[in-house]
Amino acid sequence: MREAFNQDLAKFGDNLTRLGNASNESLHKAMQALNNHDKELAHEVVADDLRINALTAEIEQEAYRLIVLQQPVSEDLRRIFTILLASSDIERMADHAAKIARNVIRSQEKETEVSVFLDLVNRMAEITEEMITDVLDAYVDNNVEKARAIAQRDNQVDLLLKQVYQETAERMEKNTEVVSVGISYLNIAGSLERIGDYVTNICERIIYLNSGEIVELN
Repeated sequence: MREAFNQDLAKFGDNLTRLGNASNESLHKAMQALNNHDKELAHEVVADDLRINALTAEIEQEAYRLIVLQQPVSEDLRRIFTILLASSDIERMADHAAKIARNVIRSQEKETEVSVFLDLVNRMAEITEEMITDVLDAYVDNNVEKARAIAQRDNQVDLLLKQVYQETAERMEKNTEVVSVGISYLNIAGSLERIGDYVTNICERIIYLNSGEIVELN
C-alpha cells in the first residue's frame, strides 16, 4: 500500500516538472516571437497556455485524490500541498508568457522599434528562463541553498524593469511615435518581472517542503 502511494506521489511530482518545462518553453517561444515579429509563433504560445491550464487542472484533481484516498501523513501532505501551490505559480507564469505573445499579435508592422527596449527585455527573459530551469532542478534535488540563491537573482530582474521604465519615460517624452511601442514593452517587462516573482514563490515553497521553515525571500 505504501509503495503504491510512493509511486503515485513520485508521478505527481513529475507532473510539476513537466508543467514547469512547458511553461518555460512557452516563455522562450514568446520571446522568439517578439524578436522575430513572428505572429504565427505567438498564436502557438496562446494555444499552449490552454494546454498548460488543462495540465494544472489535472494536478489539482490528483492532489485532491491523493489526500482523500490515501490520507497522507504530515510530511507527505506537505509535499502534496507544495506541488499544488507551485503548480499554480507555474500556471501563472504561462499566463504571462501568453500575455507577451498577445503583445506580439497586437503589434503593428510599421510600429517604431526601439532596440534598447528589446535588449532590456531580452536580458530579463534570459534571467527568468534560467531561474525557471534552476528552480525545477532545485525542487527535484530538494536543494534548499540553491532555492535561496535562485531567489536572489530576482533582484536583477527588478533592476532591469526599472531601467525599462526609465528608458520608456525618457524616449516617449522626446518622441510621441515611441509611445505605442513603449507601452507594449512596459507590458512585456511587467510580465517578465511577475514571472521572476512566481519563481521566488516556488523557491520559498522548496524551503518549506524540505525544512518546514516559512520564509519570504523577496
